Amino acid sequence: MLFSQMALMHIILHILSVIFCFWLLQGLNIQRLFLKGETGRIILLLIVISVLLGSALSNFIMDFFYLVQDASLIFN
Repeated sequence: MLFSQMALMHIILHILSVIFCFWLLQGLNIQRLFLKGETGRIILLLIVISVLLGSALSNFIMDFFYLVQDASLIFN
């Protein structure tokens, strides 16, 4: 694959991973940890955690993809 294709794939994977992590974190009942009326802080916390987890997930998937590509050179 070309470098530009890999970069585009990495960007799309980052965005999808962050959205996926945000969707997963919404299933947790984090509201009970905060005082009532602090919805802004709750949403901000969910966004920050989603970005952290999503980028870690995306980096893991891309590293795995790169390693599989490199390992395929052994068998050619």
